[in-house]
Amino acid sequence: MTASAARTAIVGTGRVAQALGRLLAEAGCPPVAVGGRTPAHAERAASFIGSDVKALRIRDVPATADRVVIAVSDQAIGAAADELALGSFSLDVVLHTSGAHGPELLSVLAERGAACGVLHPLQTIADRSLGVKALRGASYGIGGDAAALEWSEQLVALAGGTALRIPPTGFASYHAGAVMASNAVVAVIDAAVTLLGNAGVDRMAALQAIRPLCLTSAGNALDLGPEAALTGPVQRGDAETIRIHRAALSGAPRYVADLYRAASRALLEIAKRRGLSETGARAVEMALDG
Repeated sequence: MTASAARTAIVGTGRVAQALGRLLAEAGCPPVAVGGRTPAHAERAASFIGSDVKALRIRDVPATADRVVIAVSDQAIGAAADELALGSFSLDVVLHTSGAHGPELLSVLAERGAACGVLHPLQTIADRSLGVKALRGASYGIGGDAAALEWSEQLVALAGGTALRIPPTGFASYHAGAVMASNAVVAVIDAAVTLLGNAGVDRMAALQAIRPLCLTSAGNALDLGPEAALTGPVQRGDAETIRIHRAALSGAPRYVADLYRAASRALLEIAKRRGLSETGARAVEMALDG
């Protein structure tokens, strides 16, 4: 069964559920229903996704759909699966959108005969409307049973995205990488703004000031690779500058100082791969440990 021919439903009423549902609707695979715990939230999500989308209780979804995407928080996936299993069951395929877990979270549905898998958008969604655009053309981590994989790939194709097949034991590592590429970047930006604030720069001015630097650095790393993109004192083996930084960090919050040291040690490994001499590497290590 093709994605467009299947009766698809979304379980979940948050940003990811709404953005994914709207994207599928615009791509020619409109969900027939949205299942939620709170009727008002389900109605709001259904209205955003499309005019003909029904708002249902989660347990009522299987009577309406052939295939379901569960787009709720990781902690709520098991409970959503349990509710789906209570209904009049005829689901062919069920996917969840967690990147940290494989299809084992859906074992209760697998026991009912559904093919189970994962469809994780490798993208950050801060707003449902912006999320529709962000999901279009994104990469998606997928995994699970053969039928689940086939449907996942069809949905990714409809989204104009790229499918990344993740083995059952690989989701934790995959998701940790996703966190480093998104959430960790936020932490680094916050630390940079804090340090500029200690130098007397207003927070909003600091955010605007580092924007070109952040975007250029990220672009270089993605286009050239981390080794070729790396610049700065660690790459040069400039231990004296690192000592000056460490002295300045004494006036920063502990988490900022810890992040600077951890990031510098990671940068040192990249610098070694790039060709930093043993002498230079040792000097940097001593500056970080001193």
